[in-house]
Parts: sequence; structure tokens; C-alpha cells
Amino acid sequence: MNKKDKAICLDTRIISNFLKGKKIALQLMEEYKNQDFELYTTAINIAEYYNGLFKVKGRAISKNKLKDLNDLFKTLHPQSLDYEAAYLAGKLFGSILKGREIGWRNTFIAAIVLLNGKTIITNNIDHFKRIPDLTVIKY
Repeated sequence: MNKKDKAICLDTRIISNFLKGKKIALQLMEEYKNQDFELYTTAINIAEYYNGLFKVKGRAISKNKLKDLNDLFKTLHPQSLDYEAAYLAGKLFGSILKGREIGWRNTFIAAIVLLNGKTIITNNIDHFKRIPDLTVIKY
């Protein structure tokens, strides 16, 4: 079994709920960590999280809170959109998902996940199940 077979991407909602201390998020993440899965996220998910945070809290976010978030996100080994992922996202959006698009952000996330383990934990089942070869774990 290679490393990618034991890698699971955390989508934005589970990260958000983990940070809020929601028990189900904590339990699900712990379950997979105990099975030696590597939990990671994408730079796109981090951008989505910060977008929501700044929309809600605006300038009321302390520098310490931002540092803590930054430190946490680094532990999740965020995968970025590189050339290979951009190519795959364009292919997905322009052909495979044509007429059933899921939005660019989710397409970028899906492409990154396909290149880094093919499994995602998400509550956005309807979008991600449209992606061939992607394993979707319902959160």
C-alpha cells in the first residue's frame, strides 16, 4: 500500500467544525488517524475557511488567533494548486463535469485530492460524487 492510499483530505466544513470543537468532527478525524491515515487539506480549503472567518468576524480577529490557525493549517500539510492539478481541474470542468459543474473551488479541490490520495471527507456529497475515481466519505 503506498502513501497516497492512506491519505484523506479534510474539506472546509470538517475543519471548521473541528476548530469549533464539534464532537463528530473530532471523532471522525481521530478514527482515521488511529488507522494511520494521513489527514491533509488543500490551500483552497484554507482560503475558504479564512473567507468565512473574515466575513463573520471582520477585523476582530486577534493576531494570536491568526497565528494559531496558521500553525494548525501547517500541520495539515496543505496541498496547493500546481500545474498538474490546474490541468486536471480544467479537464474536469471542461469535459467530465460539463453541464454538471460544481464550481471552480470544488473542482480545484477535487483535482488536488485526485493527485494526493483520491479520498475526501466532506458534507458536500452531491458535488464531489460527480468526480470519477474520487472516494467520498460523508461528514
